[in-house]
Amino acid sequence: MSRLAHVDELIAVLSRYGRIKERLAVTKLKTPEGIVETAAYQCMFRLAIAPLRSGELAEQIFADPSTVSRHIAHLVDLGYVRREADPRDGRATILVLTDTGNRQVEAVRKHRLHALEAMLDEFSDDEIDNLTHLMSRFVDAAEVLAHRVDDTVTPDQPRHEEATR
Repeated sequence: MSRLAHVDELIAVLSRYGRIKERLAVTKLKTPEGIVETAAYQCMFRLAIAPLRSGELAEQIFADPSTVSRHIAHLVDLGYVRREADPRDGRATILVLTDTGNRQVEAVRKHRLHALEAMLDEFSDDEIDNLTHLMSRFVDAAEVLAHRVDDTVTPDQPRHEEATR
């Protein structure tokens, strides 16, 4: 099989995965505090690492600022996130995960771990290691591309390496 055929096959697999991911992203999880869209957990998982301004959060999770704003408003209402004065600039606010939000992140993390373990049940440890390594390389390359791409792409433009020759 040619490299182009392999890449075409990979695009088909990623498209299938994308449809599954989109379906799961609109799923809602029932929590003790209320209903949360799974897409809002992206915000929570990122804020579990460190507090951020809303714009920084949107940039880091590659999301539209208005979508992030909607998710954050709901997460604040549920008590998972709070707004605080930004210590770098008191006029701005940062988003901070609350203790309740951290507990919810841990609960979802455990749920995802068990679900993924079940999906990978028939994979050997070496296959999981290889998949993790290759996916990490792939996602790193995708992030580099995502930072270079603007919102308008013309499909008939030469590939980056062809344009720089």
